[in-house]
Amino acid sequence: LYPFLDSGRRQKYLEKIETATQEMYECSKIRGWGRQFLHNHQTTNMLSLLIGALVVEEHNSKQANIWKQTAVDAMEKTMFLLNHVVDGALDEGVAYGSYTSKSITQYVFLAKRHFGMNHVDNNWLRMHFWFYYSTLLPGYQRTVGIADSNYNWFYGPESQLAFLDTFVLKNGAGNWLASQIRKHRPKDGPMGQSASQKWSTLHTEYLWYNPELTSHPPVDHGTPKMHVFPNWGVVTYGAGLPKTQTNTFLSFKSGKLGGRAVFDIVHYQPYSWINGWKNFNPGHEHPDQNSFTFAPNGQVFVSEALYGPKLSHLNNVLVFAPSPTSQCNEPWEGQLGECSHWLQWSGNESGDAAGEVITASQQGEAMFVSGEAASAYSSSMKLKSVYRSLLLLNHQTLLVVDHIEKHEDSPLSLVSAFFHNLDIDFKYVPLRFLNKF
Repeated sequence: LYPFLDSGRRQKYLEKIETATQEMYECSKIRGWGRQFLHNHQTTNMLSLLIGALVVEEHNSKQANIWKQTAVDAMEKTMFLLNHVVDGALDEGVAYGSYTSKSITQYVFLAKRHFGMNHVDNNWLRMHFWFYYSTLLPGYQRTVGIADSNYNWFYGPESQLAFLDTFVLKNGAGNWLASQIRKHRPKDGPMGQSASQKWSTLHTEYLWYNPELTSHPPVDHGTPKMHVFPNWGVVTYGAGLPKTQTNTFLSFKSGKLGGRAVFDIVHYQPYSWINGWKNFNPGHEHPDQNSFTFAPNGQVFVSEALYGPKLSHLNNVLVFAPSPTSQCNEPWEGQLGECSHWLQWSGNESGDAAGEVITASQQGEAMFVSGEAASAYSSSMKLKSVYRSLLLLNHQTLLVVDHIEKHEDSPLSLVSAFFHNLDIDFKYVPLRFLNKF
């Protein structure tokens, strides 16, 4: 549009961009997103600061250089940290992950174009395709809703997939997945895109799309596969497939707060510029260690909590009673950080909350996965082990086994399991056999 604007309009827009960028720069000094890495607000706002600097630098190079230095410093640290995240995932989940990744892909493009800095070999970026493919329920419309989420993506992911295919994968798989999502995307209802998100990545999708890459699915597509996200602590089965009678989806989550890399960086402090949890914000995560979702034959049967209050039972994990440290729903208590609109990661023991995937294996259509989550509960509950095993026997039958151990002086005497379904109410129907219940 720039060539079609008269000088008066050009000046007016320049002044507005300069004013808004200066305000963003001042906010970066005092707001949480100015120091919290790998968070959707930081990547989005730092990218806007950088774009403003690139526009203004020909007219006010001194101020633009300050903005540019601030943005590039934050984003380069982001890319450095992402290099530790070897599975391509983001702890905020698929929805907020797409929010963050739209800005990361744009930064990688601009960094190469304007500064000659190349990040396409970044470990996270090279695996990021699987964050979209291996989280998709059969039918290409709905994703696993771990952490705060709607039913799928906030931004893209067609733009991110076009970027990945053109600059990282170069094999047509990104274009193929984008076309499947585009083809099957709901036009309305809760899984449709909001007006504020629908058009915001369309321009980058056009800029990055490479029609010379022949669109085709990943190798071995068509057969249900298990995928492990070791940093995220998530295992999925049956993702990225069309919706048919026998295509079943299963997910299991048991991981460390913030993901393994961030958790270890916070606790072992290998970098002087990281000051513990003050430099991160896992508030969109849920109390969900040892949680699972199950969609037999592609029909969601046990679902996640999506964007709701941070209550453990809504994430299909065990809660215990009576607990002396119950924060809500007394006398019951679930996992650390629960009870508020955001996960309370900075109080008491919450910053140490962790689960762990113990084993994950697949043989044919059968799958076994297990996790340990005792460290995700308050030490006042005196739990030795909270071990959950899932055994997928066939595409319709899932066996869930919980093994619990507690110390002799534990105050707990009760345990409760709740399995959540957003779409269909569970109802108890008595089994009648030979006219007897």
